[in-house]
Amino acid sequence: MAVRDSESQDLVEQVREATESGQQEQAAELLKQAVASNPNHAGVRRQLSEFLITNGFSEEAIQQLEKTTILSPDDPRPYIDLAYLLHQKKQYTDALKNLEFGLNLDPTNIRALLLKGELEELAGLNAAAEETYHRILQAEPYNIVSRLKLAALEIKQGESNRATPILRPICHNTAATIHQRSEAQWLLGVAYGAEQRWNDSVASLERAMKNRSDATADDWYRLAYASLQANDMEKVYPAVTKALSLNPLHTETNRLSSYLTQQSNMMNVQQASMYTPLQRPGFIGQAPPPIPVETLQPPQGWEKVGTLSISSAKINSRE
Repeated sequence: MAVRDSESQDLVEQVREATESGQQEQAAELLKQAVASNPNHAGVRRQLSEFLITNGFSEEAIQQLEKTTILSPDDPRPYIDLAYLLHQKKQYTDALKNLEFGLNLDPTNIRALLLKGELEELAGLNAAAEETYHRILQAEPYNIVSRLKLAALEIKQGESNRATPILRPICHNTAATIHQRSEAQWLLGVAYGAEQRWNDSVASLERAMKNRSDATADDWYRLAYASLQANDMEKVYPAVTKALSLNPLHTETNRLSSYLTQQSNMMNVQQASMYTPLQRPGFIGQAPPPIPVETLQPPQGWEKVGTLSISSAKINSRE
């Protein structure tokens, strides 16, 4: 057995050297030889599974991890790695089962708890997910990922007032990544919108957009909608334009664009009336038709807000 272990470790060292020199195929072959020479060595199988995961061979990695859990049932790492791979394959029940095995062995494993919370959310077990995120924060009070997930969950459950105190510190936390700060600013904008704090919502969403490279048409529509509610028309137009450039068929943005076009056409008529006699006396000075916000579908999470029409007369009076 000692000889087999020594041979396996020699092969593993050759794998490391091959990997560092970019010889991936040779490294894979050497790892297979190491496993074949000592099939009951859990450590070698684990190293093989890590290599397979890194290089995108998830099916083969799953097979190796399943065997590793049998050879080394007291090691939480194979269970947790296996859970992540099964999650990627949308085998959520099996993923959660392996997470439970791993967490029984390592109850404060943050990586496992984060995935557990995500799986619980997918299953609609929001109370359990919230408990899991709090469990993380008991172990790591300043864990930013868990704070973001907890805040997003509070917003989803209609508890925006509980999300804002969690999010505001992250927006200014230099320990957070740019992406994390941007995500916190975005969620804060969504939370403010749910509370009908439209000016705050627009300001926060705009800050987030500066670092939101993967923004969708839905995201830009949300900013347009918030700007409309805040009577900030200068920000509505570019947001609508951006949304339609990403998705010309975006239903709600097209509906809002139609209202904006109607207003623009009416304002052009008014401008022309200053120089051209009109057949309809008294038309000069009339405001463009109001944009009926109630006819627009609010972005997700804001379904219960926005019941008043935005008056263009008010907008004009501000100019």
